[in-house]
Amino acid sequence: MSYDYDVVVVGARVAGASTAMLLARQGHRVVMVERAAVPSDTVSTHAITRSGVVQLSRWGLLDEVLDAGTPAVREVTLGFGDQRIDFEVRSEFGVDHFVAPRRYLLDGVLAEAAQDAGAELRDGTIFKSLLRNDSGRVDGVVVKGDGGPTPIRARFVVGADGHHSRVAGQADSFVYRSHEPLNAVNYAYFDGIDHRGFWFQFTPEVNTGLVPTNDDQCLVFAGRPTRQKGAFSRDPDGEFMALIRRGGTDLADIVAAGHRASRFHGTSGLSGFLRQPYGPGWALVGDAGYTEDPISAHGISDALRDAELCARAIDTALGDPSLEDAAFGWYHEMRDRVSVDVYEAAADLARYEWDPDTASRRMRTISEATRAECELLTGLPRWDRVPVPLSA
Repeated sequence: MSYDYDVVVVGARVAGASTAMLLARQGHRVVMVERAAVPSDTVSTHAITRSGVVQLSRWGLLDEVLDAGTPAVREVTLGFGDQRIDFEVRSEFGVDHFVAPRRYLLDGVLAEAAQDAGAELRDGTIFKSLLRNDSGRVDGVVVKGDGGPTPIRARFVVGADGHHSRVAGQADSFVYRSHEPLNAVNYAYFDGIDHRGFWFQFTPEVNTGLVPTNDDQCLVFAGRPTRQKGAFSRDPDGEFMALIRRGGTDLADIVAAGHRASRFHGTSGLSGFLRQPYGPGWALVGDAGYTEDPISAHGISDALRDAELCARAIDTALGDPSLEDAAFGWYHEMRDRVSVDVYEAAADLARYEWDPDTASRRMRTISEATRAECELLTGLPRWDRVPVPLSA
C-alpha cells in the first residue's frame, strides 16, 4: 500500500492542530483538513487553567499567545453563594498564570505552528467518509474541497472534528459513559469591565462569571439548568442580566458598569460522554472523543493534553507497528485516568442540584485532577524519537 501521508487529521482547531504539530515535529507526513477557514472564531469560553498553560509552555507557544495581547491572569475569584474566595495563581509546574485567548488567536497559533513543523493545511475542505482496506482497517479519508471528492490515503486518521464527530460515527466508536444535556450557557464580550482575574460564581440554579480575554475585553457568561425555560431569545439582555444579578450584586455591579460589545453566543446544552478513542487505523482527540460540560472551564486544557497523549501513541505505532495496541491502550488509560473525576464533577455541577458547600467540593475535585494532569504531562520523557512509556 502506498500512502499519501502518515497521518490525516480531520479538524484543525485546538485538538487537531496540536496533534498535527506534534506529529510533524517528529518528522511524520501530516495533513490537516478543516471545513472552516483557519483561523476563525468558534463558540468557546476560552479559559485555560494550569494544565493547558503548561502544555503551551512546554511546546514553546505560550509567549506567542501572550505577545498577541492575551492577558496573563494571576488572580481568581471563586464564589459559592455569598462566599468569595480570592487567590493568586501560585507558581507551579513552571507557570504562574492562566490565560483565555480568543479562539481565532489560539487556533491560529497552533495551526501555524503545525505548518511551521511541516504539516499541510487544507481548510475549506469537507470530510466525507473514511476509507478502509480489505481487512477493514481505516487507511484514509475522502474529502471535498473546491473540486470533486478526493481520496487521501494515510496510515492513521485522527478525528478532531468536535462533539458531533463524523469520524467517530463512521469508525463506530462506542460511548461507554454519558449524560444528557444539562447546562444552558450564554456569553458575550464586554468592554469596560474593571476586573483582572477569572471569576467563577456558583449560586443555586445559576453559574456566572468573568473571563478576561484579548482586546481589553471580558467574556461574561451565565449558565442555568436546561430544565429551566427562559425567555432568552425574546429578551436576551434582560434575562442575561437577571441571571448575573442572581449570581451576586457585586458581580452584577461590575458587569453593569461595562458595555456589551458583541452578540450573545452559547449553547442550549451539550451532552457529555467518553468514547472509545481508538481503533484499527483511527484515533479521536478533543471533543470528538471526550466531552465534559463547559461548567468545568477545562475543555481546552483537555484538548491540549489529549493531543500529546494521542500523538505519542501514533508516533510509537508508526515507528513500530507491533506496539500499536499497547501504545493506544496507554493513551486510553492515561486519558481516562485524569478525565473521569473532572467529567463526573462537571456533570454534578451542571445538574445544579448542589448547595454552595457541595459546589466548592466539586471544584476542589477539578483542582486536584488538574494537578494530576500536570504531574503526568511534566513527567513524560523527552520526546526526541523516544517511544511512549507503556505503563505509568
